[in-house]
Amino acid sequence: MERQVVHLNIAHFMAAVEELLDPSLRGRPFVVAPHAAERAVAVEVSRTAFSEGLRRGVPVEHIRRTMPGVRVLPVREAVYRKAGAALCEIAAGFSPLFESPGGGHLFIDITGTRLLFGHPVDCAARLREEAVRRAGLRPVAGLSVNRLVSKIGTRVVKPDGFVVIAPGDERGFLRHQEVSLVPGVGAKLLERLGLLGIREIGELADLSDTDAAAFLGRHGALLRDRARGIDTSRPSAHPPGGRSIRTSHLFDTDTNDTAGIEAALRGIVEDAGVLLRSDGLAARRVEVILSYSDRLRAQGAASLPSPSWRDAELFVAARAALHRGMARRVRVRRVSVVLSQLRPEARQAELFSPPETLKGEALQGAIDSIRRRYGREAVLTASAMRART
Repeated sequence: MERQVVHLNIAHFMAAVEELLDPSLRGRPFVVAPHAAERAVAVEVSRTAFSEGLRRGVPVEHIRRTMPGVRVLPVREAVYRKAGAALCEIAAGFSPLFESPGGGHLFIDITGTRLLFGHPVDCAARLREEAVRRAGLRPVAGLSVNRLVSKIGTRVVKPDGFVVIAPGDERGFLRHQEVSLVPGVGAKLLERLGLLGIREIGELADLSDTDAAAFLGRHGALLRDRARGIDTSRPSAHPPGGRSIRTSHLFDTDTNDTAGIEAALRGIVEDAGVLLRSDGLAARRVEVILSYSDRLRAQGAASLPSPSWRDAELFVAARAALHRGMARRVRVRRVSVVLSQLRPEARQAELFSPPETLKGEALQGAIDSIRRRYGREAVLTASAMRART
């Protein structure tokens, strides 16, 4: 059976959510950036700001000096997370195989759903309509036989449109597209490709194994395969009725400081832990996702011996997952943690619990109580404070 993967992409995701909450922002140039950071850069720009030349990564100070009319809105992670969860809920209604890497991107494997939702093109169109109707967000949509081609397709028609690449047409569709659309081709690599006279994806796809390695290094063959539309990865499985809890931290400036990344991880694990315990759940699996400054992603995962709801145990697993996934020297822009394989929280009877376990549970309960009353910042773990300084 031919695979069918839909990619939904909310262009300028954070800005789109802000416009949804405040319609007066529509049609106006604005950026989203950390307010308290001394050297903050724009982490998102509105569609209008983009059309006027603003891009992510531009220092806020420069924007205020050169374009004084542009508003700077604070980053509201919780709001964007809620919008992302709404999109995931829509995807779950169409397929148990979907993946949300964040930033308004959603991959849904709709292979084998024809009897339920009709032809794949109709199914993809319905997914797009549901995102508009239920989440208020209008995504660009791409449909093809894999994630890679669907993703490039949405980049081609962005900021608005719906593209269908029929099975077998992948290389034909990609051939005359700009090579910068291939995931993994950043500014430096694009410059090198330009020196080689490679400007279209088809020219990269035509490289032999030997030339790809010689011109582009050890990842050359991988990039060449991407240019050919080859991608065997699949969206993660989400069992019917299953769910996960995701939190993330966006760095003010991209970093490769391991201690700083661990500090941020500690903070978001504690945030996820609060959500976990508020729903009376425990998690068995912890996944850490790293988003790099060159837009590539990496991830690592770890399983706990038994489902846990305690921050300390969740962080030990998250830290192990982080170091499994952090294999590159490229600076990290965002770190995310996903708690999954959730089960109802089960606590041991006091009579049979070791004293240190009871003390740990009591401490966790006291911290949660203080945070519910006075806010997240009322109690911070010392190792998490570095990410907030």
